[in-house]
Amino acid sequence: MKISTILSLSLFFFLFTVFPVQGLEPSPAPDSGDGVVSHSTLSPSLTASPAPDSSFFKFSPPSPPLDGFPAPENGRGGAEGENPSDVAPSPAPTEETGSDAVRWCAVRDGEFDDCENFVSVFKQSEGYTWKCVNRDTTQECLESIKKGEADLVNVEAGLAYVAFLNYSMKAIANEVYCDQAKSYLAAAVVNRKVCEDKEGIGLLDFKGKRSCHGGYSTAAGWNYPITHIKRLSDSIKLNDREIAASFFSKVCAPSEFEGSGICNGCGDENGLCPAKSLYFGHSGAFRCLVEGMGDIAFVKEDTALLYSMEGPHNQTWSTKSVRDFMYLSPQGGCREINGYPGACSYGSVPANVIMASNSISTKKKLFVLETLTNATNRGKTSAIHLFNPSTQGLATVKTVTRSYLGKSASVSQSIQQSNTSKSQATSAPKSGKASCL
Repeated sequence: MKISTILSLSLFFFLFTVFPVQGLEPSPAPDSGDGVVSHSTLSPSLTASPAPDSSFFKFSPPSPPLDGFPAPENGRGGAEGENPSDVAPSPAPTEETGSDAVRWCAVRDGEFDDCENFVSVFKQSEGYTWKCVNRDTTQECLESIKKGEADLVNVEAGLAYVAFLNYSMKAIANEVYCDQAKSYLAAAVVNRKVCEDKEGIGLLDFKGKRSCHGGYSTAAGWNYPITHIKRLSDSIKLNDREIAASFFSKVCAPSEFEGSGICNGCGDENGLCPAKSLYFGHSGAFRCLVEGMGDIAFVKEDTALLYSMEGPHNQTWSTKSVRDFMYLSPQGGCREINGYPGACSYGSVPANVIMASNSISTKKKLFVLETLTNATNRGKTSAIHLFNPSTQGLATVKTVTRSYLGKSASVSQSIQQSNTSKSQATSAPKSGKASCL
């Protein structure tokens, strides 16, 4: 009996060691929780690992759009009715998506080159890198920012109002000029000879003459002078283009917006004067006057000083002395050009401003402002295309965009209203007496 019992126990022990009981295999060592994972647990050869719970494969609802980007439209990146299990996870954001880049939109090659030099002094910080995006016109830059393809653009006050009104953008920083000035004066420059030939000559004396404007819809180059002409010439019922065409014999007003330039005074062989025109901007309008293509140029207060023969930014076309020109006062009379026309100006214009999308994240905006305000002077002298040549630095805009633009916004708004309501104005009664009948 004892012998049989011993044999049975021996047989049971033998079978137990050869064929382990299911469910009693040694478990893997538990995670220590110290964050160190052994290579064996990450080995791709472990294909027999138990499948995780199916809940880990469920896709969460789409994340909110990245800061500075519009939400996806229906049919893009997650259309309604898609099966979540058929949708692949989105890749991690790259620099091109803008999540980790500050993208400055530069217009044309000269500005792009200046942008590259300017941002090269900025080091990556807080997860952001700086990048320049090249576009042909300001309009294309505004469109790119609206689409989330760029973040910033530097524009003058008239175009800033367009960006604010039509592209949901806001001012975040402005240029600062000599003596901490955050504005400049709009001026009209004419040949000295016309001032000497007629004492007290005024703007109305240039009816039928040729005009040079730095850009259509710009503050100093277009909006301010057209508003003055509108008041002086009883052109209340006309829109801005009609006012210019009826007052001047020829107009040179290139435009950053496709098809809106007025070019009979400086057009190419196709009658066009895009923003690439030689006569675009304050310097271009002054060049138009210097080369005899116009009789009056509407520019920034110091343009003639900067781009005349003696000026620090003189060009190959700068063949005349600043003494060959004078300021023309809107109320009549001329004044020597000294960089400050005073009462001989057409109004104060807010400094050029850096615009960003209303949806820019607070973190990115603060990073941009801190970087720019601390480092502006480093690349200032080599960035005359990126900033106004008079720029000494940049400052944070501490008010809402409409308030910052001030009078310039009011003038821009008035012109836009006259453009959109012309048909109503022309159909209105011709006199107050008739309207009472």
